[in-house]
Amino acid sequence: MLKYLRQHWRGNLSLTRAFWVNLVLLFILLGILERFLFPPYIENESAVTTAVIVYFIVVKLIVYPWQVVGVLRTCDLRIKSDTGRSWATAAQIALVVSLAVTLLATIETWQSLQVFKRDMLLKEVSSPEPLYSLDLIEQETLIHLRGPFQIGITNRVADLIERYPEITGIILDSEGGQIYEGRGLARLIRDNNLQTFSLEQCLSSCTTAFVAGTTRTLGINARLGFHQYKTYSLIPSIDVAAEQAKDMAIFEQQGVSSDFLEKLFTHPPEEMWWPEIDVLINAGVVHQTGYSPGN
Repeated sequence: MLKYLRQHWRGNLSLTRAFWVNLVLLFILLGILERFLFPPYIENESAVTTAVIVYFIVVKLIVYPWQVVGVLRTCDLRIKSDTGRSWATAAQIALVVSLAVTLLATIETWQSLQVFKRDMLLKEVSSPEPLYSLDLIEQETLIHLRGPFQIGITNRVADLIERYPEITGIILDSEGGQIYEGRGLARLIRDNNLQTFSLEQCLSSCTTAFVAGTTRTLGINARLGFHQYKTYSLIPSIDVAAEQAKDMAIFEQQGVSSDFLEKLFTHPPEEMWWPEIDVLINAGVVHQTGYSPGN
C-alpha cells in the first residue's frame, strides 16, 4: 500500500490509473462519504463539528494534495517523454476543474455546518413552554400578546385569527425576541388589516410587528424602544445588517419618515433608543395615543 502511494506521488503510475482511479474515482467516493457527516447519520453537534474538521484535514489537506501532485507529476513525465502529450494536457485541464469543484464543495460543507449549528442553537433557545401569553379581550375582537417573541408565536397568532375572524387588532406588550417572528407577525397584521396597540412597552423586533398595523395606538404610559440587532457567535453566517435592512423596509412601506429610519438602528444592542411620543407621531410610527381596554 505504501509502495503504491509513493508510486503515485512520484508520478510513476500510468496516466490512466493516476487520473481515473486515484483522482476521479477516489474524488467521487470521498464526495459520497462527505454526505454522511450530517443528520440523520450524525445528530450530536460536537460530533458533527469534529467529523467535518477531521474530514477537512484528512481529505482536503492530505489526500487531495496527494491526488493532485501525483497526477501533475505523471502528466509532466508524459509530456517530457512526448508519450500521451494530448491526454496529459487534458488531465491537467481536468485538474483545474477539480480544484474549482473542491473549493465549492468545501464552501458548501462549511455553510451546511453553519446551518446545522443554527438549527441546534434555535432548539436550545426555544423553550418547551412558551414564555408569552395570548389572550382574547374586548369581546374577542383583540388579541393581547405579552412576553417575548419566541419561535412559533406567529403560528399561534395565525391560529387565533383563523378561529376568530372578528379579531380587528392586537395589543403588543413585548420586549421583542426572534426577529423572524417579528417579521412574521408583521406580515400577519398587514395581511389581515389589523390595528396595533401597546399599553406598556414594545421593544426591538416587537416594533416591526407594531408598525405593520393599519392604525397604530400607543397607551398613555407605553413606550417603543429601538436598537441594533444582535446575533450569536455560533452563527457567523447571519448578516445582521441585511436583517436590519429587511425590517427597515417594512417601516418604510408603512409610511415612516426617512429621518426616523436613519436613527432606527443607530443604538448598539446593549442600549435602547426611547423616542418621545411627538417624535413617533411626527415620523408616522404612531397614529394616536391614549387607548386602554374598555375605552
